[in-house]
Amino acid sequence: MNKRLLKPLFLAAALCAAGFSLHLAHANSFEDGVALYEEQDFPAAAVAFLEAAEEGNADAQFNLGLMYLNAEGVDEDYEKAFAWFSKSAEQNNPRAQTNLARMYAKGKGVRPDYDAAVSWFNKAAEQNYPDAQYSLGVLYVTGNGVPLDYNKARDLFQKAADQGNASAQYQLGLMYFKGKGMEVNQVEGYKWMELAGDYSDAVVFREFAQQSMVPADVEKASALAEEWKASQEENN
Repeated sequence: MNKRLLKPLFLAAALCAAGFSLHLAHANSFEDGVALYEEQDFPAAAVAFLEAAEEGNADAQFNLGLMYLNAEGVDEDYEKAFAWFSKSAEQNNPRAQTNLARMYAKGKGVRPDYDAAVSWFNKAAEQNYPDAQYSLGVLYVTGNGVPLDYNKARDLFQKAADQGNASAQYQLGLMYFKGKGMEVNQVEGYKWMELAGDYSDAVVFREFAQQSMVPADVEKASALAEEWKASQEENN
């Protein structure tokens, strides 16, 4: 081998090895954080997530933001939560995008800004993230930050409901019962309410709906809900 090439080649190999070591350290910090969080050692988990977050790990940035939001292992700090969600969201993490949008909508850690909230909800919803689809649907059904549009709301709720999001299933059922963006269909509405399971609002509404529905329709709706569950299990 040409001796003049030996040193550069060795240097390149050393740099690659160093990069690989940094990647492993970065990954291990995140994994340590997850393990510590599962053990409910929240302060230590926050330290591990911070190490990985500062290295650019989007999941660690999201987790750290969530810990600041919920005061787990760290003091509650909406501004820090917002900052870490922002870093993660910019790396296209849909969970961070959704939480960032909610902070914009509620004015937590930032001035309320529905335009920004809608933009971030859209980015996450386009990745088929159900929580974002549900939250964006709520904006369309209430007309907050966007024009009131029951059709868009229904489509978004449907996408999230099809992924098993209980909040969206409840909202979709409600739209069927009230005929918003569609014809009234109590059977279909009750089906989605049934699928929402123990979601508190759905439990209350099912009890209310049973007072105006004939038992045969309730049974039909429950059967349709079971069919939906079976089809989901087959597809998975």
